[in-house]
Amino acid sequence: MSTSSLRVQHRGSIHHNRPPYAVEIPTRRCYHHNLPRVSPLHSWCEPSVSSTSAITVSHWPIIHQQLHHPLSTLTNSDDESTHDDEHSLHANVHYILSKKVPIGRMNNNNLQKARSFLSIVSKWDNEKGARLSEALLERIYDEYSRGGNHNAMVDTEMYNICLNAWNRSGVDGGTIVRRVEGIVSRMEERYDNGDDEYSYLARPDRFSYNCLINTYSKWDEDSADKVEAVLEKMNRLAVEAALSEASLEREYVELIRPDSITYNSLMNYYATRKNQPFSAQHAEDTLLKMSDLSQQLGSGIQMDATSFNIVLKAWSNSGGGMAGAQRAEAVLRMMMKLYNQGHESVQPTTVSFSTVINAFSKVAKEDAHTAVEKAMGLLDVLEGISIPDPENINSCYNAAANVIVKTGVKNAGDKVIELMERMKNVDAAPDERMYVSCIEAYAREGEETSFKRAKALITEMVEDPQLKTDSVVFNVLLDALTKDNSEKSLMKAQDIMTMMEHIGGDSRPDLTSYSIMISALNRSSSKDGERKAVDYLRSMLRSYTTDRYDKAMPNSFVFNCTLSMLARCKEDWVDDVIYKTLMSMESQQKRGNTTVIPDTITYNIVIGKLAKMSTKDNAKKVMKLLTSMEEREKDGNVDVAPDIITYTNVMKVQEKLDPRRAASIASSFLERAISNNIRVPMDRVGFRSLLIALSRSDKFEHAVTARKAWEWIERSSKRKNELLDADMCNLILIAFSRTNSAEAVNEVLSFLSCRIKRFKDGDQTTILPSILGFSAALSTLSTANRMSDALGLLDVLNVLSKGDKPQLRPDKGCYTAILAPLSRKHSNNDSNAIQAQTVLNLMRGEFDKIPTEVINAAINACAWTSGNPIVQRRAIEISFGIFQQAREAESVDAVTFGLMIKTCMRLASDDETRFKLVATVTEHSPQPRYLPTNKMTRMNNSVMAVMLWVFLSAQGCTAFSTPSLHRQSATTVTVGNRLPCTTLSATSSDDETSQSLTSRRKWTRNILSSVIAYGAAATILGLPKPESAHAASDGEATIYKTGKAPIIPGQKPKDKGDTKGTKKDPSFLRSVSDCKHDLLLNVYRRVKISVAQLMSNCNGGLL
Repeated sequence: MSTSSLRVQHRGSIHHNRPPYAVEIPTRRCYHHNLPRVSPLHSWCEPSVSSTSAITVSHWPIIHQQLHHPLSTLTNSDDESTHDDEHSLHANVHYILSKKVPIGRMNNNNLQKARSFLSIVSKWDNEKGARLSEALLERIYDEYSRGGNHNAMVDTEMYNICLNAWNRSGVDGGTIVRRVEGIVSRMEERYDNGDDEYSYLARPDRFSYNCLINTYSKWDEDSADKVEAVLEKMNRLAVEAALSEASLEREYVELIRPDSITYNSLMNYYATRKNQPFSAQHAEDTLLKMSDLSQQLGSGIQMDATSFNIVLKAWSNSGGGMAGAQRAEAVLRMMMKLYNQGHESVQPTTVSFSTVINAFSKVAKEDAHTAVEKAMGLLDVLEGISIPDPENINSCYNAAANVIVKTGVKNAGDKVIELMERMKNVDAAPDERMYVSCIEAYAREGEETSFKRAKALITEMVEDPQLKTDSVVFNVLLDALTKDNSEKSLMKAQDIMTMMEHIGGDSRPDLTSYSIMISALNRSSSKDGERKAVDYLRSMLRSYTTDRYDKAMPNSFVFNCTLSMLARCKEDWVDDVIYKTLMSMESQQKRGNTTVIPDTITYNIVIGKLAKMSTKDNAKKVMKLLTSMEEREKDGNVDVAPDIITYTNVMKVQEKLDPRRAASIASSFLERAISNNIRVPMDRVGFRSLLIALSRSDKFEHAVTARKAWEWIERSSKRKNELLDADMCNLILIAFSRTNSAEAVNEVLSFLSCRIKRFKDGDQTTILPSILGFSAALSTLSTANRMSDALGLLDVLNVLSKGDKPQLRPDKGCYTAILAPLSRKHSNNDSNAIQAQTVLNLMRGEFDKIPTEVINAAINACAWTSGNPIVQRRAIEISFGIFQQAREAESVDAVTFGLMIKTCMRLASDDETRFKLVATVTEHSPQPRYLPTNKMTRMNNSVMAVMLWVFLSAQGCTAFSTPSLHRQSATTVTVGNRLPCTTLSATSSDDETSQSLTSRRKWTRNILSSVIAYGAAATILGLPKPESAHAASDGEATIYKTGKAPIIPGQKPKDKGDTKGTKKDPSFLRSVSDCKHDLLLNVYRRVKISVAQLMSNCNGGLL
């Protein structure tokens, strides 16, 4: 059996006449393992392992012959299905991955291309390259496993290339961990499941697991158990391979046994755990373990400077303050001791010193002075020893300057200047970082002289050709200036921004500059802060889009910060600007700016601001934004999905302009949420807004949606008791009461009966409506002429009130809710009066006194009774019975008399009856005590007086100009669809008729003038008659004429003119009340006499 060797070049480097993946395949079935020496660690702590080394593995069987083609031949294919030479790399990659090359049909040229492309795209160091490399790997594997193409070779190095590509992709740690874990898991699973004699098996090796361990260091989640498990697996596999009788398995020992890189990767995981002292201790313990293993022969483990640097980094990041820094210093001195003892591999480097010095920058404020002394002492040690990398000594001095600045010691700026002079003594020139630290030190002092020194340093940097000045220098000064949020510092920061724009080049304001300024304006109380923020944002966009300055590329922070400022501004111009700012944000996203990602909160800020000013223009903008959010949600972008806050603000603006549209929006949102059963984060305010919008609609389907939403929340939400209450339950019933739909009655009864039944069955968590909600239900039943159901619901309320719900005792509003629909014009039916009487009888059994409003509603219900004359006569009798009982209970007012007259006019069968009934009503005129004198009642009386005048005027223009009934000789016609009148025959115009007409018209003018003069004017103005004021005492006359009380001896100045003060003489107030009663009584009697004279003169004519 022949053998050959396998030699793999590190990282698949591409050389002329040698493909990046050139291998020799042996003739026997075995395990193929390679170890490319690609360090997975950070560059500054990478072990000293030669990157050009290779490993030789023998005794590998030949499965098939690997073709050797130069890279130049990859585009020269004889296969008709391949692309020609002019296609790009992307086109070739996508061609191989597409369905144009079916599985099992890849030729040798395509296979060679796929392997070469895998190596090329893995070096892109981005997510796209990592994804393409993994896709190419899986495509080659599918060609072998599913297509049966044994030329499709997938070995360990190809897997390792993909693992390293993901480690260098730069994406978030969670994504890297998931991808790397998946690749390693698939490699292990495919190896374990491989049982074909001629299968080519790739097995994870040391590099694979080293990559996996290093991957966890990029993730913030706690993965200590996983990291330790990987190391344990490597040791277990090494032991199992060593104990195996198969020679090929024993060869696997050298490929899987942990090495220095493994332990360095493990320590690096612990070093990346921030503010965890125990992690730093784990790293140091691992270092001690490496020390023990290095003394074992054949272990292949050796500590070096990188191993120690990782432990120093762990203590620096431990968050242990002075204790952690001192422990790092102790480890550094251990390195120096070991180096002095002859261990040259652990010679301290500038990285070692700079790491320890930086650890002292993280101490507490009280340890600042000690930390600076320690840093300077380490510099003394550094200057007295030999280091392997003196060209990097600036990093140590920069670290010391950072300690001075971060600890905030006194005169930090001067100390950094002294440090710069110290650097010159060792032939080290201060670099940009040192200048930045000095500028920051002076800026933090906050004094005018310090600020001038900082600006002088910047000028020095700009003028020195050896120093590269960029925006970082200015940003340090901007950040320090804007921390105190003072107006003076903000003005200085604005001057710095102007200076940056004037210098230009790399010193122009970048993303950090604009972020600092806009954030400072957001925190400040500057009056024109919003305008300045918008100007900075516009300048930023202009610099990025027009000047192609990529460092000024805006992100979501600057947009959201500006939007939040505009949302708080109350200027008129803000609404248009905040909307355009959001549109600019969307434009940036569409142009490929991945750092600008508007989310739901962003849209809510803008919509909430526009909703505060309910204009048509704002309503259009709000609806456009809502539509955009809903469309993006449908496309799968859940980050901009509208939430309950979005719809609450949308409805806020729509309710004032278009309530029906607000109800439609609420209905659409709830229907979508219910049908998709999505768990929308609801709150009490938002859900209440939705129900209010639905309750203000008059559509039955909106009321049904309100009920479904209530039941959905009640059924699916664990927080139903936090979201739902009786007031919201009332809104469901109110929504149905406004629909005036026949189906609403059944929905109301179903909703209430379900809840009442559950409550009676013992479910105390059931939410019942309050008495207001039940009143809405009673109104719905009464509107539908379901009086029996309404009365039955009253009985249920009485039962509940006697049990655990005393607050549900029917009040007067419940009975009013039943009577109100009966008193409406469209409620014409023959049972109105009887039903009104029934309700009043029930009320008399529950209440001592019935309110006047209820009496009026009952009488009005009688007025709208329809049917035959017998029914109407019965309605008149019921109304007079109600009227009589109300008079006895003193529950009548002016409206009551008006409604009684209306009832008589509508229901009386003839004019004579109308006259007698009206006369009967007017005979029972109210006594003076029924005429209240408060302002609101006088206002009501004023309105009634004007209405009475209009009514009498209309009647006078028709009825008063007609002859009496016994002298009529003309055909009867209808006027106004209600009041009958007649027109005289042309042959009956005798002198007597003319005199009668003249007499009636004369009386009409007298009556109307009387009503206007004494009724409307006196009642509206509320002024006493001159003779009444004259007859009063001097004090009373003063009150009437001036509205102020006279000065009383001993009265304090602040009480002057206060007619309601408690220190006034009560006689004055009684005089005022009596005089007003006299005035109203005189006006009322004058109107009454005029009406009586009118009736007498009309000789029974129609009033």
